[in-house]
Amino acid sequence: MKKKKLAKLKQQFRPSFKNAQQMLLTEMEKQALILFEMPIKAYIKPTNQQEVALEYLGQTTRDSIVTMPIDENFINLIKQIQALEKGVLERSSKNLITDVASYWLSEPQTTVKENSKTEDKKQVEPLLETVTTDIDDTDNSTPEADALALFKEQMAAFPKFFVVEETGTIKLIEKTAKEERLLATISSVTPNTFTIETALERKYKLKLEVIPLIEAFAKTIA
Repeated sequence: MKKKKLAKLKQQFRPSFKNAQQMLLTEMEKQALILFEMPIKAYIKPTNQQEVALEYLGQTTRDSIVTMPIDENFINLIKQIQALEKGVLERSSKNLITDVASYWLSEPQTTVKENSKTEDKKQVEPLLETVTTDIDDTDNSTPEADALALFKEQMAAFPKFFVVEETGTIKLIEKTAKEERLLATISSVTPNTFTIETALERKYKLKLEVIPLIEAFAKTIA
């Protein structure tokens, strides 16, 4: 009888899906302060109820807001919290906020200054070694061409990603079953000039890996 009563009480006090969702968002705000001393605000986007917005309230040189899709994995997580599974709320909020914090804690590449070009190029050269190892001494390849080859190789490591060269621009494309989506556009004539498209911004965790590679490649444009 006691077990039945306990189960009944748990059912009565079980939070609604909406309340469980808010519990996770509040816990993420709390863990951001505890783990990283990072003030954030977590909320469902008013303009898109299928995305969670995580807004950094401090100063940053990156975008102050990142988004996370409310997909099947997120919904299953909320259901686990709703069922009051032990440790799920704290553990999941720590994991999620750690991923997000890594974006704000890693500074983006800054614009190349004239007096620092030599130093910046030295930082790029080790990356190019893997591309130029088998090139014959008579080869006329340039550092820019080598950097582009490396960038294509890096992007090919992501499923369905490929690079397209056009006049004055280099585009990062994702090929899906329905269409080809533009993810980013990089100028091939102006150093450190690129545009990140909404389609890439929405790829919450993936963009944390891809955007730094785009920034590094954009700096190699002479």
